[in-house]
Amino acid sequence: MKNILALCFMVLAFAVGCGDKKGATAPDCTATGTACVDGADGCCTGFCEELTGTCARVPGTCLMADDSCSVGPDCCSLSCVDFKCSGDQCTSDTESCDSDGECCSGICSDDSCAPLNATCRTAGNTCAANAECCSGLCKDNGNGVLTCNNSPSFCTQVGDTCVSDVECCGGLCTIADGQSLGTCGVVPSSGATGCTTTGEVCGNGADYDPATQELPTCGGECCSRACFPYGPTGVLVCQPPSGCRPTGELCNEDSDCCGGPGQPDNDVSNVMCQKAEGFNVGRCDNGNSCSPAGAICRLQSVSCNANANCCAGNVLQYNSCLQDALGIPRCAVDACKFGDPGCDLGDCDVAGKAGMACASSADCCGLPCIAVPGSESFVCSATCQMTGASCTTNTDCCSGLPCVIPGGATAGTCGADGGCAEYGQQCDANNPCCNDLPCSNGLCQGIIL
Repeated sequence: MKNILALCFMVLAFAVGCGDKKGATAPDCTATGTACVDGADGCCTGFCEELTGTCARVPGTCLMADDSCSVGPDCCSLSCVDFKCSGDQCTSDTESCDSDGECCSGICSDDSCAPLNATCRTAGNTCAANAECCSGLCKDNGNGVLTCNNSPSFCTQVGDTCVSDVECCGGLCTIADGQSLGTCGVVPSSGATGCTTTGEVCGNGADYDPATQELPTCGGECCSRACFPYGPTGVLVCQPPSGCRPTGELCNEDSDCCGGPGQPDNDVSNVMCQKAEGFNVGRCDNGNSCSPAGAICRLQSVSCNANANCCAGNVLQYNSCLQDALGIPRCAVDACKFGDPGCDLGDCDVAGKAGMACASSADCCGLPCIAVPGSESFVCSATCQMTGASCTTNTDCCSGLPCVIPGGATAGTCGADGGCAEYGQQCDANNPCCNDLPCSNGLCQGIIL
C-alpha cells in the first residue's frame, strides 16, 4: 500500500542508525509495515495482517520494555530506542532529546522533539483534556501521567501517528520522506459523501457517559449511522454496519459495497468502490439510481436525513426501510415492498431466513448477515458466530466476542472472548455490557433514534 515502504530501515536495507543519532543495529524482528506471512514469521508486533500481508499493530496491544521493536507505536511507552522498547514514556513535543526513538513523534531535531502534527497532539504526548489529542482520548498511562492514547477505537484516528495505511480508520497513512512515522488521513474518493468512516471517533467521543447521555440522533455524522460505544474503551466510534458497506464507507472491491456486483439491486444501482489513482482502498459511491438493499435509509416512522427511495419501493409507500441488529435503518431486499411478513423484524420466520441472500441483518430478522467465503455475496446465518468464524460487525459474533475486521475490508473474523458484551450483543447477569452500557431486553443498547 501507498507509503508502507517509507520506513527508513527498509529503504536503506537496515543501514546503521536508520535516522537515530546513536547508530543502532537492525531489529531482530520483522518491522511493522513490511511484508510477512503470519505472526510466527517474526513480526515485532506478533501480528501479520492477512489482507495486506504486512506486519501490523493491533490497537489496544503493545510491547513491554526491552522487547524488540521497529518503531515507537509498537511499544506501550511509544518509545523504541535502538530497536528495543524503552521503559520510559516517549518524550513529548518540544522537549529535549538525544535520538529520534525517544520522541513520541519519532523526530529529534536540534536536540528537541519536533511535532508530527501541528494541529493536535499525537499518541504518547502529555495532555490535559481529550480535545487536545488527535485520537480524542487523553488517558492515564498507568503512571499517573495523562497522555494521548492511540487506541480509543479498533483503528488509528485521522491525524494520529501511523506506520502503514492498514492501521488507519481512513485507509491512508502519509509519511514524509526520511521519517519512520506518519499521520493518518482519509483516502481520496470523488464519488463518496463527507460522512465519517467506520472506526472514527464520533459524537461526544471519550466524553460520553452512558448513565447520563443519549447517543447522537440518527447516528450522528457516521456513514453507517451507528455512533455507538467501542467495547474496550467506552468511547463513541462509528461502528461497522452489518453486511455490505453503504455509501461513504471504505472498500477494496466494488462487491464490498451495497448495490455492487453480487449484491441485491446491482442491476439498477450499479454502485462502485471509487478509488483515486494509485490507491488500493476507496469509498463506496452513491450509484446511479435507487438506493440498493443495505443502503442507509429513513424509516417510515422516524425522519432522518436519509434517502426514502429504496429499490424495494419508496419508504413512504412500502415498509422497505428496516432496522438491522445494530438499529441502523437499511433498505431491505425486494420482497419487502410486497408486504412479506418476513420483512417485519417483530414478527418473522427466523428459521426460514437462514441461508437466504441478504444485504444486512435487517434482511435476516436480526440474525447475522455474513460473507460467503470465496463469493461476492452475503447470506443469513442461523446462529451467532463463534471465535474464528466470519463476521461483518460485532453483532454477528456471540456475546463477548468482537468482530476483528482489517482496515478497508468488509468482512473479518470473530475474536477471542473480551469478557463483556459489545453493543448489540446479548447480555445478562453473566454477560454484562462493556463499560456500563445499559442492558435492555437482553441486549446491550442505548437510545438509537
